[in-house]
Amino acid sequence: MADEVDHKFKMYFSGIWKHNLKWRLFELENQTRATDDNIGGGRLQNVNTAKNAVELKVARKIDDPIVHDLTMRIESMEHFLEILTDRDIKMLELRFKKSPDKWEIVSSKLFRSARRLSADLKRIKSEYRNGIYWID
Repeated sequence: MADEVDHKFKMYFSGIWKHNLKWRLFELENQTRATDDNIGGGRLQNVNTAKNAVELKVARKIDDPIVHDLTMRIESMEHFLEILTDRDIKMLELRFKKSPDKWEIVSSKLFRSARRLSADLKRIKSEYRNGIYWID
């Protein structure tokens, strides 16, 4: 369980979730539309389809399950971070960025012992795990 929390913190603070969301939005925006071979004939198959390109792009972004999942994960983590202190957030940033700092470096930057920071991290993980912020 702790590995999952570490993984979620790593994905958020390293910026991987935000990067994946931007990439998915880029893919949806530049996706080619399926061509209709039945030009000028037949009935409209789906009345609820968007009539123009802008509506179609917006509808694709809203309906995409990957965009929805990544947005929920990012927003959930941001809501969780609102209840933490600035020092706790800074510790998480230093510990879970792309190239994480070791505990000794984090403790020297935050003027706390590595043991105290480890206890703080354990408390933060417990709050995250037991809170309403957990999204699978």
